[in-house]
Amino acid sequence: MTSPASDSLKEIHMRLDERVRAMDEPRWLASRYAAEADRTALIVLYAFYYELARVRVAVTDQTMGQIRFQWWRDALNEIEQGQLREHDVVQALADQIAGARLEAPTLTALIERHEAAFLEQDRSLEPEDLLISVAARCLDPAATLEKPLADIALEWAALRRSEARTHLLPRQKIAARIRPALAHLRLRHLWQQDPNPSALKTRLSVLMAMLTGRI
Repeated sequence: MTSPASDSLKEIHMRLDERVRAMDEPRWLASRYAAEADRTALIVLYAFYYELARVRVAVTDQTMGQIRFQWWRDALNEIEQGQLREHDVVQALADQIAGARLEAPTLTALIERHEAAFLEQDRSLEPEDLLISVAARCLDPAATLEKPLADIALEWAALRRSEARTHLLPRQKIAARIRPALAHLRLRHLWQQDPNPSALKTRLSVLMAMLTGRI
């Protein structure tokens, strides 16, 4: 989606917030508990991730998919050179990169792994584990996530794809500072019992993750 040059960053952020809410409500709900600047960084990251994820839906031809992923690589390279494409996510990313909230190399890594998953036609390769690591560092630059949390992120994604899981990985406790980036992962327990829980149960699950830190 392009963004007119007249759009302010505030307008862009509001539009991206609405988009993430519509397309990725679990993460959007968790982001509500972050401070405003932190929440904006998360939403921009998730909007970027959505752009990569939807390549799989938009095209089936591998060459066309690679062209789309390369478009994002080029856009990131141009941001580092001070050039911005007329795209709302690109403009929001440029602002976050300038503020050191996000880094082009880690965003490029997300592109690479999404492209690999697309080419292999294997959604289990999608970088949910890397995404939570990048999101956590938006809130705490010193955050380092251990492998159990990365595995939980992959399990969460599998359950979201309606893949059955008989036994879930043990709960982990996360630091208060990074909870808005990971609280949605608690939903795996709810989804195992009910793949289509009510909005109230979903919100309560995220709230419990925020209060207890246990996901």
